[in-house]
Amino acid sequence: MGSPTGAAVSALSPVVSDVVTRAGFVLDELDVRPAGRRLVVRVTVDSPDAPGVDDGPAGGVDLDGVAEVSRDVSAAVDAREAEDPAVRDALAGAYTLEVTTPGTDRPLTAPRHWRRAWLRRVAVTLAGGESITGRVGGVTDPEEGPATVTLAVGKELRTVALDEVSRAVVEVEFKPAPEAEVEALRAARRESAEQHQGTQQQDTEQEER
Repeated sequence: MGSPTGAAVSALSPVVSDVVTRAGFVLDELDVRPAGRRLVVRVTVDSPDAPGVDDGPAGGVDLDGVAEVSRDVSAAVDAREAEDPAVRDALAGAYTLEVTTPGTDRPLTAPRHWRRAWLRRVAVTLAGGESITGRVGGVTDPEEGPATVTLAVGKELRTVALDEVSRAVVEVEFKPAPEAEVEALRAARRESAEQHQGTQQQDTEQEER
């Protein structure tokens, strides 16, 4: 038998995910925990868009976006609670809703997290125990093979398979990134995009023959 909080997550997930998606964001995490006689429903949202090659590091969801999601999730959950016994039983009365965004100390665990960390400095621990610190460049599409990320480590670019990463977190920086690192990563990302486009064009031409 599942836990009450697990049942609440299962019941609320479709409702919350729909609201967050319609608002133009990504549901990063849905967490339900008891707090005294009520439950705390914590919704973590993030922006889905990866920065362009000529852009700087990505920004997060602004306060207006958080407020909008909070209002809409609250209204949707209350409406579903009134009509759906599963949601009503899962919440079991009063609950507190918290809508937040990921902190800078959130581990990078998915390709989307890495894309959002474009040009940010990260501390990485590999599965074999090696620790490296580098700046995040392009991330390959996991639908086209094992996902990899390009890191600027010192004066070199290094390609790391995401499935070899055991832990990675963004480091807080207090000064601008070195221009040489930024330009090297931008150039590598442009080259990768051009190669990908060329491969797609060749595949299309072969299909048309």
